[in-house]
Amino acid sequence: MKFTLIIKGNFWKKVYKQLKPWREVVLPGLSIIILIVLLRSTGLLQSQEWLVFDQLLRMRPNEAIDRRVVIVGIDEEDINYVGSYPIPDKDIAKMLSILHTYKPRVIGLDLFKDKDSNSDRADFALALRENPNIIGVEVALNQKRTFNVKPPPELPPERVGFADVIVDPDGKLRRNLLAAKTHTGKLKYSLPLRLAQFYLREQGIVFHHGSHSYDPIGFGSSRLVRFLPNSGGYVGTDANGFQILLNFRSDPEPFRILSLRDVLTKKFDPNWISDRVVIVGMTASSIKDKFTTSAVKRTLYTRDLGIENSADQFQWIYGVEIHAHTTSEIISNVLDGRPLLKVWSKFWEYLWILAWGLFGIILGLILQSPIKTLLSLGLASIGLVAICYILLIVGWWIPLVPTFLSLASAGLTTSFFDRDLRTLLEQRSLTMKRCFETIHNGPLQTLAVILRSLGEEDIETGKLRSQLEQLNRELRSIPDYLSQEMLSRHDSLYLEGNEILDLQTPIAELLYHIYDSTLRRNFQGFETIQSFIPPNFEPLEDCYLNADQKRGLYLFLQEALCNVGKHSQGATRLDVICMRSAREYCLQIIDNGSGMISKSNYQSGGRGTDQAQDLARKLRGKFRRFPHSPQGTVCELTWCAARTWRQRFLYPGNWKFFSARTDVT
Repeated sequence: MKFTLIIKGNFWKKVYKQLKPWREVVLPGLSIIILIVLLRSTGLLQSQEWLVFDQLLRMRPNEAIDRRVVIVGIDEEDINYVGSYPIPDKDIAKMLSILHTYKPRVIGLDLFKDKDSNSDRADFALALRENPNIIGVEVALNQKRTFNVKPPPELPPERVGFADVIVDPDGKLRRNLLAAKTHTGKLKYSLPLRLAQFYLREQGIVFHHGSHSYDPIGFGSSRLVRFLPNSGGYVGTDANGFQILLNFRSDPEPFRILSLRDVLTKKFDPNWISDRVVIVGMTASSIKDKFTTSAVKRTLYTRDLGIENSADQFQWIYGVEIHAHTTSEIISNVLDGRPLLKVWSKFWEYLWILAWGLFGIILGLILQSPIKTLLSLGLASIGLVAICYILLIVGWWIPLVPTFLSLASAGLTTSFFDRDLRTLLEQRSLTMKRCFETIHNGPLQTLAVILRSLGEEDIETGKLRSQLEQLNRELRSIPDYLSQEMLSRHDSLYLEGNEILDLQTPIAELLYHIYDSTLRRNFQGFETIQSFIPPNFEPLEDCYLNADQKRGLYLFLQEALCNVGKHSQGATRLDVICMRSAREYCLQIIDNGSGMISKSNYQSGGRGTDQAQDLARKLRGKFRRFPHSPQGTVCELTWCAARTWRQRFLYPGNWKFFSARTDVT
């Protein structure tokens, strides 16, 4: 049992160790997601969600006109036509009588007619009594009674609907109140609900509602979707009564429009009125019966201004239009299955936000390039908008703003921290690599010479002391070298004796300098070579290499020359050959000494061989070490040359040789 616990403990330690770097990268992204969730839950993103919601509603494809609903709008020209405002009761009575002759299914009168003392009232009262399908309007939900407006006294309560509307804190209309209790406790219904109730009753569809205003409202088997305090982008909103989200019709001309003049002069198609819902209301800009919205393409107000399709975020919409949209929404849902606007529960909404945030974190981890991360996050954001748009078309309001913020912020934050972590690890790895290179190319080379000297019987004490002192200097110079390396931003090369070489210097010049300084080192293999012919590295002048590749090439030459000095015995000649063709560069270091490397093991080696092979991979080339005939070793590095037009012209395929030879005098 104890052994099992130890195994489990070790397992979780290993898991923790493996996840620790990921935790440092993932935690900032998760923190951003949590912060966005908190911002949304406190309502700080509410206004942004409303604006995006309105924009998506306005971007929906155009719907067919709803022929069931007709608006009779009394505009400025109608006021001038009858000669006074308010419109006289006799003209309203005449209009109602004309409409009645064409048998509309129900008429909604969105005009306040609570005064019955004028001389024209008799005709108007008669029209109300003779037409049982007329629904009047009132204002009934204000706590202060003087702000309320009573309905026409000639109408019974079941033929009256209230015109009260609910405006969001930004001043725009997005929802409508269908049922509510007054401050005296009396249950009231809105004008659109009354109109839908009368219209659907003719088709045998029964209206259902409980005794409380917030009870479910239904028609037949259909149920309206009640607005709740935290529906969609709303947070802690007053949801008293029975409210629904307004699913505006998306066509620029959603309903047929008539004017009072059209009705009084009978200039309209009778089929427009027969068996329809007719809503009469004010559409005059001088009358204060309008609200603001940004969820529709066009309103009667913008139409009167001559604007075909308004892109403005702020549009006036008349009260009669709001009643028409709400009535159409209810009837179309019951008869056609047109979706009401619905929302997910908060659990699924926040799970949705979290899932997209985690997706952003995954993108930030997988894609190491900032450009690729930005591109991927951009594509993912477009996909997110498309999903939310499509779901809204079918009736689902899915959170977009917090989800987008979660995706983009978490992805960018993770990418930023991941890049920093990777950069730190790369810097550490590079520093260790430079440290190994420094130790290998300096102290270890000197130590190899000392060890070989110890095998000689007649080694001089002074010579051994000199070599040990050199080793001591090289070891002590390593900390200074590493300090300079960290500050150099990798654009310098440090040689023995704290000599600094600028990697921006032309390649040929630096290679010669390294060649010259290396041959001056106190290596036994160089002692038998007494004459030096300066090498010519001109073939590499057109070779483009970055700083890291240059560093590798310089260290390759230094290592190859050091190997001659350490391992070659009795060498009298040392050749450094540069070759260039249209396709390749080649650098060879050839000696004629008897080395310590056997012919069967030329491609194996230590740290120097690893460095050369790594350089060959970076240059997309090849490294070889093979015996030279009749004696000696060839160390060769070849790599691809850029195929510029100049190289194709000057070097169509033949090699061009440049060599340096050192020989005995």
